[in-house]
Amino acid sequence: MLYGAVRWLGRRCTIPILTYISRFQVLNYKSFLNPNPVVFTPGFNIISGQNNAGKTALLEALGLDFNWNPHRSLKSIPEVGIAPGQLSIADISCTITPAEVHRLMRSLPGGLELQLFKPQLDSSFARQVGFVDDSRESAQKLLDAVFAQSELTITIRFQADSSGNMQLLVAESASSRLYRPQGQANAWRTVSFRAKTAGGFEPTGGAEPVTTDFGYQFAQYFFKQNIFRFSAERLNIGSSGHGTSRQLARNASNLPEVLNQLQHNVARFRDLNNRLREILPQVRMTSVRPSQPGQNEIVVWCHDPESRREDLTIPLADSGTGIGQVLAILYVVLTSDRPQTIIIDEPQSFLHPGAARKLVEFLKLHQQHQFIIATHSATIISAANPKTITLATFDNSETMLQQLDVKAESGIQKTLIELGIRLGDVFGADKILWLEGRTEEKCFPLIIEKLMHLPLMGIEILGIRQTGDLEGRDARKVFEIYRSLTKGASLLPPAVAFILDDEGRDEAAKRELSHLSGNLARFLPRRMYENYLLNAKAIAETVNLIDNSRPDPLTPDKISAALETRLNTPRYFRAQLKTLDDRIRNVDAATVLSEIFSEFSETRVTYQKVLHGVALTEWLIKNEPEELREVVEMLAGVLKTE
Repeated sequence: MLYGAVRWLGRRCTIPILTYISRFQVLNYKSFLNPNPVVFTPGFNIISGQNNAGKTALLEALGLDFNWNPHRSLKSIPEVGIAPGQLSIADISCTITPAEVHRLMRSLPGGLELQLFKPQLDSSFARQVGFVDDSRESAQKLLDAVFAQSELTITIRFQADSSGNMQLLVAESASSRLYRPQGQANAWRTVSFRAKTAGGFEPTGGAEPVTTDFGYQFAQYFFKQNIFRFSAERLNIGSSGHGTSRQLARNASNLPEVLNQLQHNVARFRDLNNRLREILPQVRMTSVRPSQPGQNEIVVWCHDPESRREDLTIPLADSGTGIGQVLAILYVVLTSDRPQTIIIDEPQSFLHPGAARKLVEFLKLHQQHQFIIATHSATIISAANPKTITLATFDNSETMLQQLDVKAESGIQKTLIELGIRLGDVFGADKILWLEGRTEEKCFPLIIEKLMHLPLMGIEILGIRQTGDLEGRDARKVFEIYRSLTKGASLLPPAVAFILDDEGRDEAAKRELSHLSGNLARFLPRRMYENYLLNAKAIAETVNLIDNSRPDPLTPDKISAALETRLNTPRYFRAQLKTLDDRIRNVDAATVLSEIFSEFSETRVTYQKVLHGVALTEWLIKNEPEELREVVEMLAGVLKTE
């Protein structure tokens, strides 16, 4: 992923080769002063965070596409006149298998000799592997031992200075992780070696004292060539000069050139267009044609290519923003003979959600590559099923990075699904106000907006679906989600409060639920929200609007009589109640409303909790807002804490 050119072999490599960015830290660059290092794996890695949190700056540094641009804040420049740090730094650790080292060494014309540090003779590693002197036999034992490791990790430092220079240093070599080398800084003693044709490595003799080993040489030859970064803005890749290269430039600027070469492999070019059409069905095909002397341009066929009407094709430069990015990504994935690192910035900004999901699903079939995607799209995160999630947060002019527990996030998503909630329902909110059900989810925002005249300002109001009355295990599930948030950063925002129906719970049950919720549970003063909707005028008008086949309008008096009958019928209550106010507060209002709607429409209308609950709420807000006073007071108490 870091090393090796994009070479055309005409077939996919079937040998599992592993090369990937395993650790990264950026220092003194834009909003980054000294954040924690982050760990990456092969496959999918997600970077998420709000707007202006530093995601794009992080990807610039990861793609080694940065200049000196020092962090500026009160922390780094406490007083006027103090110069900022003179270096912007990216430390990248690359993990590579010995098999890939061999392939890379063999891929260069004329072969390549590299150097490996010699261990100190008295080190435990030297004694263990039998490295006892400067003989060829000892050198071979050293090579065999080092390249018997399943993986080798090299840390390279790229530092940009204020003069515009970029310097490459080895912060930690692969061998120094195993043993302390002979010699001293700037004069380490090494063994020269080369890759044998049949496999393995052999020494070629000693070498002059050097500053570093093969890690630096690999970085010089391969490091920057195979990190591809696709930005969110339109890429200027519709046309390029004519050439014969099959290696895509890291910024995809020569895409017309490499696609022109690919056209000669008809099957491979057809495969690329088929994949493009699966992701973007409106694009039937792309092709490359000369545009002017020495120039080629990509054109898009939105019509049937069998029509042979090339005059109807549209230049890529005049087509949708996402087509170029998808073409370039597909080219890298489908034509690379070894793993690559592919960095994609906010794919949802240049692709429709459906197309973004299809792109991710396609990429999941090619997880020999490493994908690092910055996104705030819950759709993309869920589709990618990432192995790492890094959350970028911006505070006091500084970006901080925190890696989330992927297993915990997966568990949260599974629990949300069990509760009938998608990650997209909550992703991106600052906090969540959890409610008992979907009726409250639709009605409470109306009350907050039209009666309280308050902006929600990042608070998502969410009803918990499919949980009955939140008794037992269902209530415990909801509160376990919240408790998991207190253990660290998460894609799921923290709770403002849980507003639950009273449902006749005794004080002991309420105390238990309050404890489970971290003292965030609040209980409506009445049995359920529907108890606030038992207004005869509101019910009569709502039924009249719905039931157009009635010969005569339904009057509030008839509804009042029906309500009074039920308020005096014991089966609608859990306990015997003396006062009318107590009965109104504790009657099974959902059942009462269902029966009244059915009775007075002669079963033509079935009470729908959400639809009709919203209609009744809107009538009360407009005509008798005092009926909702207790709900307003509870919401005011919850939102006041914000």
